[in-house]
Amino acid sequence: MPGTFFGPYGENFSDYATPSGGNAGRFPAGHTLILPDDRTYRFAENDGTVEVAGYLYQSALPVAHATNQAADTARAAGATVISATLGATAASVDEYAEGYVHTNDAAGEGYAHRIRRAIASGDGHAAADASAVLTVNLEAGESVQVALTTSSEVTFSHNRFRVVLVHDSPPTAALVGVSPGVAAANRWYWSQTNGPAAVFTNGTLVIGDFCVPDANKDGYVMPSAAFETDGPYVGIVAHVNADEENSLIDLKIG
Repeated sequence: MPGTFFGPYGENFSDYATPSGGNAGRFPAGHTLILPDDRTYRFAENDGTVEVAGYLYQSALPVAHATNQAADTARAAGATVISATLGATAASVDEYAEGYVHTNDAAGEGYAHRIRRAIASGDGHAAADASAVLTVNLEAGESVQVALTTSSEVTFSHNRFRVVLVHDSPPTAALVGVSPGVAAANRWYWSQTNGPAAVFTNGTLVIGDFCVPDANKDGYVMPSAAFETDGPYVGIVAHVNADEENSLIDLKIG
């Protein structure tokens, strides 16, 4: 499970390959790195493209055909697997490992469970074809709390820190953090979530004001006119540089 790693300066620029024969990173997805100056990072997997230093990233988009799907099999309280029939989008091996499955309607609704971390390929779950059944294994200690029936509807969600991508403008999924450097494609790296960071900015920033994801330029942040309508909150402006350059932002992503 994710924990906290108090690491040295320089670790924030490291990146790691997925271990051979498995689907898990060196640390669990979302694992926290805290440097001596309190800058904070979360362990994330990029989407197969080279990371851009100073860009803001978001999580993978939700999959419509893994949402509101009918449970194919009733599951008694205490069960450690949940399954449902997908729509017209297949799921790859361990695609949802370290993510969540929640019951969104009918019997058992209101419960969310973490999907098992994959130490070896298939630990999280096997692949499932489009319109086929996806069966996920729950994390150790997790189990069905209220029996599921074939009327139950479930939804599968990726871990926020897996297969992350440059944020759309505006974002189309939850924010992940800012890339602190250039990580190679298909690598795990540390995405900065808190503390001073050089971030690409657009518009007229003001020191001490907060900024939000840019509505027109992917990966950038912009000043906020009305936080209630143009969020989510990214951080506080600490040092302003020229438009479309990197300014220093005190991140507060979490």
